[in-house]
Amino acid sequence: MNKLYIGNLNENVTAEDLVKTFEDFKIPYSGQFLMKTGYAFVDCPDDQWAMKAIEAFSGKVELHGKRIEVEHSVPKKQSHLSPVDQALAYCEA
Repeated sequence: MNKLYIGNLNENVTAEDLVKTFEDFKIPYSGQFLMKTGYAFVDCPDDQWAMKAIEAFSGKVELHGKRIEVEHSVPKKQSHLSPVDQALAYCEA
C-alpha cells in the first residue's frame, strides 16, 4: 500500500508546503497532494518509499506550528476494522 495519510495539519498548510517538505527530505511522491482541512493524501512510488516517509515525518516534522502525522492510508471500507484485522487485510492484499 503506497497511499499515505498526512494528518494533524494546521489549516494554513498548503500543497506547496508538503511538496517542499517531501523534496527537502528527498522522498519521492506520485501525482498531487489531495488536500483537505487538517489532513492530506499522497501516493508514494512504492511501499519502501512510503515507509521511509512515515519514519522521516511522523511526529518529527513541524509545519505551521504542528507536528504532522504520517501513516498508511486505510480505505474507508476497512477503517471500521480493528487494527489486527486491518493488518491481516493489508497482508492479504
